Amino acid sequence: MRYSLCSRFRGTLLGAAVGGMLAQTNNPASTKDTQPNAADFTWERLATQVAQSLIEQGKLSYPANQIRTSHSVKVIIATLPIALFYHENEARLQAHLQQFVAWQNDPELVAGVLAVGYTIASSLRETSIANLIGRIIQLVAAPQLQLTQQLIQIQSLLKQRASLAKAISVLGQEDLSSAIALSLFCYLSTPEDFSLSVKRATLVSQQSPFSSIVGALSGAHNGSANIPLPWRLALSRDRQLLGTWGVQSEAELLRLCDALVAAWSGAYNTTIDDSIQIAAIAAPRVIRPR
Repeated sequence: MRYSLCSRFRGTLLGAAVGGMLAQTNNPASTKDTQPNAADFTWERLATQVAQSLIEQGKLSYPANQIRTSHSVKVIIATLPIALFYHENEARLQAHLQQFVAWQNDPELVAGVLAVGYTIASSLRETSIANLIGRIIQLVAAPQLQLTQQLIQIQSLLKQRASLAKAISVLGQEDLSSAIALSLFCYLSTPEDFSLSVKRATLVSQQSPFSSIVGALSGAHNGSANIPLPWRLALSRDRQLLGTWGVQSEAELLRLCDALVAAWSGAYNTTIDDSIQIAAIAAPRVIRPR
């Protein structure tokens, strides 16, 4: 395994948070005095609540009421812990993702949630990305959707090694499906470079949901260790943005990820205590006495 599951879990949520921070930093229209739509921040908090539900109960608490948001793509952020927790079982992953967003009654959104969730799950399983788009199309199984047609276009763009400007002209950037398609393109065109993928995402759109999704996709693939330290330090100082996730520090967000890994693995006690030393584990005869 190239990166540990713990690193990939951390990379997904930390990457989403960093992507959102960079989008706000690079948006000249965003200032500290600007009052954003309060409903737009419920999705980051909901992601944390979903993770806590999976940790404490081993099952999901589905939204009972519709939540209005000016960026419908933000719904995907709340589904990130689901993609992490059910990554090894495609059938359960698909069922839980569909059930979680069924109340939105938007086929394009459901397809987008499946596409992002399956991509993250593939990274955790270390499945080759060579035919990822084809597998997503099979999973979505809805050829009539706009997103499906855009996924087919992404396949062609990646084979051509098309530029980001070309991708924008082909895929557009006005609606939900275009945002999801461009998120996948930004990640798949530079899969091994977290910083480049997220920087390109901020060029496409200065809305935080877009960059957050690209950050989550690349973070799952590259792990938390490949998220640039200066960005992580900037995030740790951004109390306002951390507050949108319902945490007080980066360390708290990382502990949440570690507890989610523990719950996924079937650990009896998922409490992560920094004062407890974690024993090293390795294959037989790898760690030897001095």
